[in-house]
Amino acid sequence: MNVDSIKVELIDWIAKLNDNAAIERIISLKKELTHTGLKKTRIYGSGKHLISFIADDFNEPLDIFKEYQQ
Repeated sequence: MNVDSIKVELIDWIAKLNDNAAIERIISLKKELTHTGLKKTRIYGSGKHLISFIADDFNEPLDIFKEYQQ
């Protein structure tokens, strides 16, 4: 059995589930995994190709904030 077929089998099983306690347990497991186990690992430097142009006045103050900069 591959992972995709196991996922489909689990989805079918959960859809047929009528026990509220079991459903609550599945929901708490999902929340736990969402907060701890599924964090994406960052790959530093992977976005270098995303910025192709930066204006010459990029670091200049914006006119709309002049009153706050005095």
